[in-house]
Amino acid sequence: MNQLPLKRSGETVTAFLSSLGSLRETRLTATLGFLVSRFPDEFLPVIADAKARLTSVLVEETEEGNRYDLLLQDDRRPIIIEAKLGLRQNPNQLLRYVKKVRKTYGRPRLVIVDVGSAKVQTWGEDYAKIKSLVDGPHFVTWTQIAGVCRRIVSLKKSFARDRIAASVAEDLEIHLEENGMSTSERPEIYLRDMSTTGTVRLYFRHCIYKCQPEYIRSARGNLYFAPYFTKRVKSTLEEDVLSPIGEGISYISRVKDVQVVERKQVRDYLRAQKIKDPKEAAELTLKHHRMPKILIMILGQPQLLFLSPITKSKLKGFGNGAMGARSCTLESLLNACHS
Repeated sequence: MNQLPLKRSGETVTAFLSSLGSLRETRLTATLGFLVSRFPDEFLPVIADAKARLTSVLVEETEEGNRYDLLLQDDRRPIIIEAKLGLRQNPNQLLRYVKKVRKTYGRPRLVIVDVGSAKVQTWGEDYAKIKSLVDGPHFVTWTQIAGVCRRIVSLKKSFARDRIAASVAEDLEIHLEENGMSTSERPEIYLRDMSTTGTVRLYFRHCIYKCQPEYIRSARGNLYFAPYFTKRVKSTLEEDVLSPIGEGISYISRVKDVQVVERKQVRDYLRAQKIKDPKEAAELTLKHHRMPKILIMILGQPQLLFLSPITKSKLKGFGNGAMGARSCTLESLLNACHS
């Protein structure tokens, strides 16, 4: 078995950063600085402007010695990034740092990253002083940062370019969501075509879905799984299903676990997951699978959600081809059901 569940205070931890507990601003700031240095083109549209040309990223220790700020070196001007966990800022502390940067590098652009203080911030006399010394301040939310991370992770070329940095981006996105710092819409339902009797039997008999290991990034993070039954299996396996299978989405299952498992460890993994008849389940899982590793989703009992299956023609933006690896919200499925 290549992974074990990790819990902190009784809650399952899915990100390395979350295993550290509530991150101090210093660690979060340093993580953001690392990602900006590795993926500057992806972050610049959010934290700067189209004309910016970064030359370096500095993680600077403040005079207090217990916190850090990001200073981006632009060929036109310095860019200060002040990252905060919540809404409250310390104007006096920020003013001192702005004066220091201005004296050394010139008039800076000030970017404040937090959970959304632009809507509630009261600009008093201290902030008036800051505004006179900087370009800005410009406000960025952690939701926007999570969005950049999500776009990075969605591209295979990001991992080819810098595997470690892309993994950190994925971890930061998960951490921001788990700690309520991002209000991004999370993937809820993982959709995949199901076109063979073997995969249908595996789903209904053993509550398992299997596919190629490269789909791990799209599969993780979803709360539910919904198979799209193709025409090939729409009227089969009556022994496993109480009602006939129609083409489209009818059933949904809760996602319990998602892992990439080596072939030789599949039966042990299924036994550890308390799958009924792990021998048969392993045989069905490995059938027609020739790769050394396999992605396995352990699911809850299939629940019939739609008596009239939802076809691709009702799902906006899905086209008529193969489903591929797609996620959607429950709301989008319900809207499709009533369309």
